[in-house]
Amino acid sequence: MRAKQAAIRPWPLGLPLLPAIRRDPLGFAARLYARHGDAVRLKVLSTDVHYLFRPEAARQVLVNHQDDFAKDERTLDVMQSVHGANVITTEGAVWERQRRMLAPAFAPKRIAACAASMAAAADECASRELPAEAGASAVVDVDGLTTRITMDVILRALFSYRYRPEEAAAASTAVRALSRQLMREFFWPLRPVAWLPYPGRAEKARNLAVIHDLIHARIEARRRDMADGAEVEEDILGLMLAARDEQADASQAMLSDAEILDNCVGLFGAGHDTSATALTWWIGLMAAHPDIAAQVRDEVRGLPEGHVAAAKEITEARLLNATIKEAMRLYPPSAATFTRRALRDVELDGRTIARGALVIIPIWNLHHDERWFPEPDAFRPERFLPGAPALPRSAFMPFGIGPHFCLGQQFATVEMALVAARLIRRHDFSLARGNALPAPVVDLVLKPRERLQVRFTRLA
Repeated sequence: MRAKQAAIRPWPLGLPLLPAIRRDPLGFAARLYARHGDAVRLKVLSTDVHYLFRPEAARQVLVNHQDDFAKDERTLDVMQSVHGANVITTEGAVWERQRRMLAPAFAPKRIAACAASMAAAADECASRELPAEAGASAVVDVDGLTTRITMDVILRALFSYRYRPEEAAAASTAVRALSRQLMREFFWPLRPVAWLPYPGRAEKARNLAVIHDLIHARIEARRRDMADGAEVEEDILGLMLAARDEQADASQAMLSDAEILDNCVGLFGAGHDTSATALTWWIGLMAAHPDIAAQVRDEVRGLPEGHVAAAKEITEARLLNATIKEAMRLYPPSAATFTRRALRDVELDGRTIARGALVIIPIWNLHHDERWFPEPDAFRPERFLPGAPALPRSAFMPFGIGPHFCLGQQFATVEMALVAARLIRRHDFSLARGNALPAPVVDLVLKPRERLQVRFTRLA
């Protein structure tokens, strides 16, 4: 028997749905599920849009039937207007080639080599911005702190470069502004031609120039060093410049200058913003749950000093890693997967997804479903400790699943654990305002609606 599915098309042409989703994407999806169940079909203009709320349905789209779906071209077009045509924003043969060529940069041995610089970035930022004397404290804008740490990490990993404070401030402001602009453009019924004036166009160009100037400077500096025969670090940029695709013809065997730039832009943006977001929420949760934070601190302090700066050994801190996973369950950096478009009619989870229809997998809602996570709004790291009940496949997917899972997943996992360990080992966290965290808001990644301010107190 074919599963029933709610269909919604408010007058006129479904267009009122777009501003409703834009205003509150998390609440909109939650209301759809509460009223209509596991599968809901909307109609916007002439396009069917399917929301799927079951882990198995998500797996069918992203894994079992991944050849029957592709990232929505309009979404990719909006993303490419900022990030270019990189491994995150392309599909098909272009994506396969770029992913194949970039994968060695994220191999375990490369991540292990980055571990010391990850820990150093956390220590150096803490020494500049956090109290140094035992008992001293300061109230900190957590998102700003984590952004500067993870920006330092990704710039070191990409370019072996340590930013200047004014560069970090300008880049952070530009990234936030570009994220807000992309969110606006995702929900425009029609996207204007690039050369025509449109709301936010001039500001978008200015902010994009800030990011491009930062990255261009690093690429040009590297090319000069190579031309001069200087010894250069084996970082991600170096691996991109040296990468060869044995499966391509001679003209495509190397990444072009445009591909190198676009992938540096994409890795810079995705590589620091998602990790910063996850760490922001983790620090807030530690501040809101001091008893759990004390257990994590004891665990981290029980490791040899070197283990707290080593990629492999940091996985021994089971409670630390469980708290980070639980933070990403409660506050997944990406609230939904890339929208997929059906390339052909697909029988999926008892219903037909027609060719041309869009499919949305709302990660936030999967992570907050009481069927898979009892007391879904409670912070319970034991869900991810050894011996916990097994989760349904794909109920937890902060990095996505299937062939398009996040290329930097292992990099981000190690980075977050190392940075978190360095911070909690030496500091106590407490909320500066009240006892609740700010509400989340989708701004490409999931950010606190208001500043998350935490008091950091230096421990002996």
